[in-house]
Amino acid sequence: MSPSLAALCCLQLWKQRAAIPGGLAFEPLLRLIALDHSPASLARIDTFLEALRTAKKPQRDAFIAERASRNLLDLLAIYVGDVIGRALRCAPEWLARAPDGAASPPGEARSFEHSLVCNFPGTATCPGEYAPLTPICARLFTANRDHGVASSAGALLPAALRGSRAPLPPAPGFGYPLRLQEALARCSSLERTALDLAPPSPAAHGALSSFFAAAPEVLRSGHVAWGVAVQVDEALVRPRAEGGGLGDVVYDPLGRAPATALEDVSEVLRALQDQPVAEPSLPEFSAWLAGARPAASGLDVPALISPYPLKIAETWFAHRHLPGAVLTPRAFPVVTSKDHPGVVLFLPAKLWPAGLLQAWCA
Repeated sequence: MSPSLAALCCLQLWKQRAAIPGGLAFEPLLRLIALDHSPASLARIDTFLEALRTAKKPQRDAFIAERASRNLLDLLAIYVGDVIGRALRCAPEWLARAPDGAASPPGEARSFEHSLVCNFPGTATCPGEYAPLTPICARLFTANRDHGVASSAGALLPAALRGSRAPLPPAPGFGYPLRLQEALARCSSLERTALDLAPPSPAAHGALSSFFAAAPEVLRSGHVAWGVAVQVDEALVRPRAEGGGLGDVVYDPLGRAPATALEDVSEVLRALQDQPVAEPSLPEFSAWLAGARPAASGLDVPALISPYPLKIAETWFAHRHLPGAVLTPRAFPVVTSKDHPGVVLFLPAKLWPAGLLQAWCA
């Protein structure tokens, strides 16, 4: 499981008061400090850690050797990254890093303080990579009051939000600056016409009749999130001026999952499709693995694959909407709407933020 997906699952377990595998040290005390996703809660974490240090006098190596204690520190780190992401309006992507900043090869030891590193791709004021375990461990294991969560993480927040007691709303997974309705309003009538989905073959149109009926409204009123293709028509991997093809996409209907979490799940789904196994308790998913189309309202990704709720939906990719008229195997922006569950539109490249389009084409 990727660090980004594990982080989503960890926060969900905490919110649901469900058991975290391996336990959570000092959970009753932690729940008393009101982790309400406000910037002010960062200072309460400092208070909690300092009280723990004073009362328990934890020794670093012995403390992090215990699974429940590591879970406590990891949860706090993930929560801190989440608060920063809410303030920046971009869900964090979590990475495994070695002490020198390079990606950690599998099995290679790394500093615990650098075992969880996050960034916020696409934000207008990108703060770069951040290792929240560093100030957390400094506050817990040392008496240096100059190093703490509130000062370290707070420096990455917009000035107007620092210290605010107001809980912040969940951050979108798609953090690139894009106001979809404003972008549509700037399009000329000719450009708006080009954004429409060209009529596909009768067979494809019949398979997705509800999709094509809802597509114009979803584009006008939906929100942008990340999606990743699990399987697509072979025609989409070769550039063409017109036409398109069908494909199945994994996505987060709430729009909060970062790209790396979805890419991780899509790899698992593709591997299962290569060697499908019937699971009696999951008849719809087993049928999809065997080649059936997902339900019109979307197919739930089994919790065994992703404890965080994700869905699979079938969509139509128009060549003229793809960067370079070809679909490559990576995360891309999609548009979804709570009023039309299961309808997922590929965001036409014409509407992509310049930074994302440049990164895609690089």
